[in-house]
Amino acid sequence: MNRNGELQRAVVFGGLLCLMTLALPNSLRSALAVCFVLALPLFAWIALRVPRDEAQALFALVAAAVGVRLIVATVIATLAPENFFSLDQRRYEWLGEAMARAWAGEGSLPENIHAKPGYYVWNALVYSAVGFVPLAVTFSNAAIAGGSVVLVYRIARDLADVRAARIAAGLAAFFPSLVLWSSLNLKDAAAIVTLLLVVRGTQRLQQRPSAGALVQLCVGVALLSQLRDYLVWIVLAGAAVGLVLPRLRSVPALLLVAATLAGVALTGAAGLQSEQMPSLRFDLLEQHRRNLAVGGSAYHGDADVSSPLAALRFLPVGLGYFLFAPAPWQLWNARQWMTLPEMLAWYALLPQIGFGLRGLWQRREAACLPLLAIAVLITVAYALVEANLGTAYRHRAQVLVLYLTIAAIGVARERSVSRSAVAPAEVPA
Repeated sequence: MNRNGELQRAVVFGGLLCLMTLALPNSLRSALAVCFVLALPLFAWIALRVPRDEAQALFALVAAAVGVRLIVATVIATLAPENFFSLDQRRYEWLGEAMARAWAGEGSLPENIHAKPGYYVWNALVYSAVGFVPLAVTFSNAAIAGGSVVLVYRIARDLADVRAARIAAGLAAFFPSLVLWSSLNLKDAAAIVTLLLVVRGTQRLQQRPSAGALVQLCVGVALLSQLRDYLVWIVLAGAAVGLVLPRLRSVPALLLVAATLAGVALTGAAGLQSEQMPSLRFDLLEQHRRNLAVGGSAYHGDADVSSPLAALRFLPVGLGYFLFAPAPWQLWNARQWMTLPEMLAWYALLPQIGFGLRGLWQRREAACLPLLAIAVLITVAYALVEANLGTAYRHRAQVLVLYLTIAAIGVARERSVSRSAVAPAEVPA
């Protein structure tokens, strides 16, 4: 079947789904319509731009990823206690509705909007289109998460091969925390997509500079500034590493870049929770940690990070909590117990991350730098400022998708090595 045929099949499939929703309540039908409008261009892109021998599998993965999130979102909205997973989504709903009413001339714009207004504006746009249907924004995040699956596929495909790309896309589609945070009215799904846009744009610029790659990078940075503004400087530093470091060969130049990156990571950490341009003040960094060390899942709220040396001493501890918590012995409530299957899967994938890193560094050292630099710098920044297990678990999803991509490459490489080892030796004639 040619590409036009594949596109027609996608449109027919979507049309049949729309017909099947006619018997649903109006609110659910509106929410599904929002999801469909956002997902249709994604499926059209797969049909038109992905090679035919890869498109069908990717189409199925994206459809399954979106479908799983729609089911999880509906279950949470129907059965979960209010604010069970996050308090933030209620604020986005209320202020987004207030903004939509203000646009319609039914009140004034809300004044208690925290941080950048981008995600509140998104809520207001959806409510302006379909009315106050909170599930509609949640369903839009399901479609946005489908975009993450496609971006992960493309990143892994360029770094390795089709097998690695499919494994990476599967992990992005179904890893539990990635499913959870994109099944709620939170900006995490959009933040992950913007980070992947930056990685993919930098990857393309490194391979062959083009206007399209530059636009992709700039769009990712611009959207990220509205979602996680404190990460902008960090991802720009990571992008710079991916583009500049392969061209540096002298040791002094490498040391200068390393020192600059360390400063950027610490600066980004100091700017967490701040609407202003971050500054490298370690007293501010320590104050942020103390502010976040609230509730029963707080950890090391009194840690000393008030100087560069103190921050470096705490960094290994912070990395341990940010990357590996909650550990099985840190499960104190129902929500933390729900993370256990994912944490065990995450621990099991750690050797594959090492295997994937080794292979990438041996064969694609320059190509993997954008992904590695962005992942490492964000990890360091969060490790220094996080002081709550729940917040760390949620923020980890932003870099988890990058580490899972490396793990997928490791899994694919290990399978290739295993097949080569068990293949029968060729018998000479």
